[in-house]
Amino acid sequence: MNIEIKNCNNIDFAKISLSENKLNIKFAPNGTGKSSIAKALLLGVEGNQSLLSELMPFKLRKENPDNKRTEINGAENIQNIMCFNEEYVSQFVFKPEELVSNSFDIFIRTEAYKMKEQEIEDLIRNIKQLFSGNQELEALIATLKEMGDAFKLTKSGLSKSSSGMKGLSEGNKIQHIPFGLESYTPFIQSPNSVSWIDWQTKGYDFAELSDNCPFCTSHAADKKDQIKKVGKEYDKNTIKNLINIIGVIEKLGDFFSADAKEKLGAITNLKEGLEKEHEAFLTSVKSQIDNFSEKLEKLRTLSAFQFKDGEKVAEKLPAYKLDLKFFSELNSEKMLEAITPINASIDDVIEQAGQLQGKINQQRNEMKKTVERHQNAINGFLAYAGYRYLVEVAGEGEQSQLKLRHADHEEHLSGGSQHLSFGERNAFAIVLFMFECLAKKPDLIILDDPISSFDKNKKYAILEMLFRRDAESCLKNKTVLMLTHDVEPIIDTVKSLSDKFRNQTSASFLKLSSGQVNECGIGKDDIQTFSQICKNALASDKDDVVKLIYLRRHFEIIDNKGDAYQVLSNLFHKGNCMGRGVDMREPKDSEGNYPEMELAKFESGCTEISNYLQGFSYSDFLNRVTDVNAMKSLYSASANGYEKLQIFRLMDIDIENSVIQKFINETYHIENEFICQLDPVKFDTIPEYVVSECDRILRGIQ
Repeated sequence: MNIEIKNCNNIDFAKISLSENKLNIKFAPNGTGKSSIAKALLLGVEGNQSLLSELMPFKLRKENPDNKRTEINGAENIQNIMCFNEEYVSQFVFKPEELVSNSFDIFIRTEAYKMKEQEIEDLIRNIKQLFSGNQELEALIATLKEMGDAFKLTKSGLSKSSSGMKGLSEGNKIQHIPFGLESYTPFIQSPNSVSWIDWQTKGYDFAELSDNCPFCTSHAADKKDQIKKVGKEYDKNTIKNLINIIGVIEKLGDFFSADAKEKLGAITNLKEGLEKEHEAFLTSVKSQIDNFSEKLEKLRTLSAFQFKDGEKVAEKLPAYKLDLKFFSELNSEKMLEAITPINASIDDVIEQAGQLQGKINQQRNEMKKTVERHQNAINGFLAYAGYRYLVEVAGEGEQSQLKLRHADHEEHLSGGSQHLSFGERNAFAIVLFMFECLAKKPDLIILDDPISSFDKNKKYAILEMLFRRDAESCLKNKTVLMLTHDVEPIIDTVKSLSDKFRNQTSASFLKLSSGQVNECGIGKDDIQTFSQICKNALASDKDDVVKLIYLRRHFEIIDNKGDAYQVLSNLFHKGNCMGRGVDMREPKDSEGNYPEMELAKFESGCTEISNYLQGFSYSDFLNRVTDVNAMKSLYSASANGYEKLQIFRLMDIDIENSVIQKFINETYHIENEFICQLDPVKFDTIPEYVVSECDRILRGIQ
């Protein structure tokens, strides 16, 4: 799979190859655009063009005559994608009550679990089908819930602040118009009474401005008291609540018993408001409706989780039946007609209770095994990575959550952000990400610089967790793109432990130059010791000065600080004491200077160098390295950043930019701590901006 990315932040064009069902490691220095590649792929596959356009290079945002845009080509077969980055860590893991969002779906709801879930669904399908698509039953449940929600219970009875009580507490002033307001009856009793009351009361604010009516401007001084009385007697919210509760009761209508229907009708038509006996009756109706609605909801969402561990299905199922003799306020012919099919379907399931019991037990056993397997896997990783934390899946069924605790503490910790270090959070997060990938099965998984901040042991522990277990339990055989500035994962997977990864890895190097990202494949033979790299350079057709640079590095690598190394050090530091330079192996004199190098040792060093570079002449090379123009020419002729920097160092140029100076003098002087590495000539890891700065400095030297 070849993916092209165009006009994305600092990238004008990049072509990235992906081997399907493999770990694709793309090694690149910082500043190459690794995160830009990850974002572009993520947004491109999601089809989020508006966010994708935010990746447009700044140089094209003001003037873009060719109407270029950020493009992703070649990813058409990728339907879904998941990306591990800082955003994932902040949004999806370390929630206040659990380590990762949707713990149940990620850690428990496996394919095996889903199969068993479907078998259980098949057994209880008849019950749930009675609810699915049954508009009359759905409307009944919704109206019962609306009626129940209109009244709130407190320790002392019905809450005065609930909408039902607000509507009924002052009586029905729609039917019972207060004295003196009879002329407003058509408006108060109209279908738009709430809007009329609102309109009427808004005019009161202007009644004091004039003796004229604020609505029609006719003289109304003698009617001011009457106008104000409408506002005193009527509140639009109270009337709205009254109309709503009357409407809900009317919708339930014949679902109430005849006695309840009559009493509710009387209560909604009271003139003076509610008495204690009315509130007591409403409390009874509220309680029965809540209990009845709860039983209906449990039937509509019936699942294995409603049966606790050890409960016998045959004994619990009869309790799901709806018996109207315990719901006196709902005991009507219409309600009986509605629930009879439901009770009959429950009877059918009771006849299959044994089979249902078996399926539930199998599902529970599968769930326990899955939980135990995941817990052991994560806790094993934490142990051999050196973290003193444990995870546990706690809670029943769909409420299960992945919790964190410390090895020295038995109680669960809240979330994880406040307890874990930065490194611990990242290690946790990438493992949790892996499990989410296993649950969601994306076509492409992106790891944006996931392990660069860890030490060697933790890096490999994470690689082992992600790619070295059974394929069903890790990211092995999945299409994974790892973008990293850390070469160590490549050394481990391609060379050092290639037998363990068994051709699961495809590795390459990305180089950004003039806006173009070029890709160079990395094979096992490309990973060498620096001693090998030096020997290869000495056997090449490189310039002799460059060869001597590699020879000195070869002596450093093998810790040979003998005569030849001293001669080369004097040469590169332009030492010319009596034509031989100094011997830095000897003690300094009283003035703090090293003594001159003994002639015999100098000649011995030159002879050893001649074994590597035939015809070596110290004086000839000293003349070359002290000739600025010769070094500038050699610098220009070099094709890679590594050798350019080594040549630049020989010129001893005073660099004002301390950051660039540190990079040149230290970063690439002693290469790295790895036994193996990539040949810096073939895989040019020097950032483009560093070479550009060296070019600029040299242009200023005459």
